[in-house]
Amino acid sequence: MKNTKVILFTQDGLTGNFTLSFLNKNYTVTGVVIDTPLPGSGYKMIKRRIKRLGVFKVFLQLLFMKGLVPLLNFESRKRRSELLKDYNDNEISNHNNVFRPGSINDPKVIDFVNKLNPDVIVVSGTSLIKKNIIDNVKPVLINMHVGITPKYRGVHGGYWALVNNDKENCGVTVHLIDKGIDTGGVISQKNVTVSKSDNYATYPLLQMTKGLECMSDAISEIEENNITIKKNNLESKLYYHPTITEYLYHRIFNKIK
Repeated sequence: MKNTKVILFTQDGLTGNFTLSFLNKNYTVTGVVIDTPLPGSGYKMIKRRIKRLGVFKVFLQLLFMKGLVPLLNFESRKRRSELLKDYNDNEISNHNNVFRPGSINDPKVIDFVNKLNPDVIVVSGTSLIKKNIIDNVKPVLINMHVGITPKYRGVHGGYWALVNNDKENCGVTVHLIDKGIDTGGVISQKNVTVSKSDNYATYPLLQMTKGLECMSDAISEIEENNITIKKNNLESKLYYHPTITEYLYHRIFNKIK
């Protein structure tokens, strides 16, 4: 498996370092492309969300993300430390071929990838990759999504599955990349088991850990030139962050932390 050449598309931070650590142990990572959010992209995202969901709901989502999430990180600090005990937060900075384009959709990414001629591109934690990149890089692109698709597209699929009392679909997916949001063909999916020590801040860590197993399954199929798309016949729905009121309601009445 070490002979399999991989390029990682990711961002700086926990997700990128976590994924790269796994890939370095199991494959030959010939390059890492770091997606840097464009100036003003956060503001544009909020504007799009307001257009879709309304000002009041987006305001309550921001209250949750800026007010409660730091407290949830603090609450779960012992559990997070346990889940991240083998995590190296310098994995990206230690790699010898890191490319930092203007964004993941910079045309220069195409040349960087194709010159290295990898067997597969692993995507983890980037912004939406546009059609121009998908169509012009030579290897297949596979993405790790923290949710069971297509039922839990968007963000925090594990949390929303628990809120919906849908534990059998609390999990993670590795799928092919297409121009949609988490709509590509499913290669591997696995469920996660949540403990009483877990909360909103640790569900994604459980999913990423299990997602690396899915990644291994998917790369094995690519190595064998036998990618099999799995059909689960689930409904498709796109999820956003909970509002502060939604989170508190489900925590108090449904015990979903």
